[in-house]
Amino acid sequence: MAPVSLPSDAPPEATPDTPSEAARGVPAPERTRARPLSREERRDAIAAATIPLLVEHGAAVTTRQIADAAGVAEGTLFRAFADKDEILHAAVVRSLDPAPAVAAIGLLPDDDGLRPLVVSIVEFLLEAQRVGMRIFAAAHQVLDPHRHSAGRAAGPPGDAVPDRATADRVETVRRMRAGDGPDARRAGFDARERSAREIVGAIERKLAAHGAELRVEPGLAARAVFSLVFGNALPHLSGGDRLDAVQLADLILGGIGADVTTDPSP
Repeated sequence: MAPVSLPSDAPPEATPDTPSEAARGVPAPERTRARPLSREERRDAIAAATIPLLVEHGAAVTTRQIADAAGVAEGTLFRAFADKDEILHAAVVRSLDPAPAVAAIGLLPDDDGLRPLVVSIVEFLLEAQRVGMRIFAAAHQVLDPHRHSAGRAAGPPGDAVPDRATADRVETVRRMRAGDGPDARRAGFDARERSAREIVGAIERKLAAHGAELRVEPGLAARAVFSLVFGNALPHLSGGDRLDAVQLADLILGGIGADVTTDPSP
């Protein structure tokens, strides 16, 4: 049987009647290779890819799952990190960074007026809250001092020098790993407070574009949104019957909407 040629995406070979582009003086297109990631960029990418796995699997996540999520071979993980624990520590540190949430809030659509924007913000915060609570639970497993040798620091090893914000988050994780004493609680509170301030700032900037529809300053409106959404998650405040995004948005707008009649009495 004669061999069958399969169709190919490759261009046909040049024939004597079809001179090649080089022969016609046409320069070949330049082939550019992607710049390889630095070690710190690789570490950050792996840590970011690990965060959703921490949410789903906790500390039981495997290095195979991490490698697949990061799109690298398992061996690459251990050229960037000493071991799995160090990857998990880096992921917890990375999860404390509010920058992704701030950027996501900035991208929320806001062309349809105040109410749809507030609903979108509340929906985003509810999901961020759900993810954050899962990471918080996983962090207790990852940072359990009984799982680790004493004195080992989380974060970039060797002579790597992180930026100030990253260094602060690394220090927070290091102090959290010390146990459940006052320093650990203070470190966790400080990290959450910094994150909350940046997220509230992002909400304020978003609401400021609708200042004419507000009866309070955008900063106060942003704090009201953040406080009500996150207070809704506390069992001793919500009574276990949590409100959904639309219910929360309606309550918020009833307090900050410009069409609400205020009590004129002192």
